[in-house]
Amino acid sequence: MARFIYSCLWCVLFNFQALCQENSKDTVLKQTNSSETDTSENSWSFSATLWGYIVPTDRNFLSFIGYADRGSLHLEARYNYEDIHTASVFAGWRFELGKKLRLAFTPLAGFVFGNVNGFVPGLEFEAAWKILEYYSETEYVFDFSNSENNYLYTWGELGINPFSTFKAGISYQRTILYQTGLELQKGIFASYSFWKLNAGVYYYNPFSAEQFWIVNLGIEF
Repeated sequence: MARFIYSCLWCVLFNFQALCQENSKDTVLKQTNSSETDTSENSWSFSATLWGYIVPTDRNFLSFIGYADRGSLHLEARYNYEDIHTASVFAGWRFELGKKLRLAFTPLAGFVFGNVNGFVPGLEFEAAWKILEYYSETEYVFDFSNSENNYLYTWGELGINPFSTFKAGISYQRTILYQTGLELQKGIFASYSFWKLNAGVYYYNPFSAEQFWIVNLGIEF
């Protein structure tokens, strides 16, 4: 009987020790995962895109946009976006919701300086559902020198993303960066991603006297 009681006690102690070790491993694993998540949320990510505009009815030029993100914080710097020889800087906060239909809103506020000087509130919006993706960026320039120069800029694109590396669709924009006979530019686009690079081609106002091209090359780092 004593041997039986001793065996039972040994079995209970052995199982209790194994359970404690397993719980300890789970705790360490959870702490490691939590640490990795915190590190990911607190780390910076950067990207930049160079845009080339080929406008037969106006001048050809390059435009630059740079991005910096840390968690929900979103920062941007642009050049030749609102106007030629004009720079702008923005700060915003990103909000995300949804699972099947994924939505993201990034309210922005910034300043533009150069040929145009003013205060610029804006909004970037993203929506994705299955292979459909929509993106838009809208801003309103309050010109410091003359309120008659206030202007609404907008850019948007609706694309089909059948593969993780390829997207194609339609695009539109409203800008005073270049002059055409149309207030709202409309066109088609296609883009391809590989490694940390993204390249795209946009064809606006197809087969008309107002047609022009935009090509871009972006990198993430």
